[in-house]
Amino acid sequence: MSGASWALNFRRIVLPLLKPGLLAGFIYVLIVSIRELSSSILLYSPGTEVLSVVIWELWENGQYVELSALGVMFIFGLFLLVLAAQWVGRRFGIREL
Repeated sequence: MSGASWALNFRRIVLPLLKPGLLAGFIYVLIVSIRELSSSILLYSPGTEVLSVVIWELWENGQYVELSALGVMFIFGLFLLVLAAQWVGRRFGIREL
């Protein structure tokens, strides 16, 4: 109706509407997948360990100092992701009138 091409309409209208949902969904899936341990332990191979498997191995080997330091960094990283998700929700979410 406006005379613009499909690609231009998609870029100027649809993508700005999709951006908040895609960003929030990405952050949510990232936070949930970081906490997943059972499938990570079953699927890892030497040289491809994820952070949760490294934490598990440190705990099994009794390296509690390294485990504590890594755990604090892990929690701090998750805290930053949650703050980013809240920021996205405030910036792009539904506002109360």
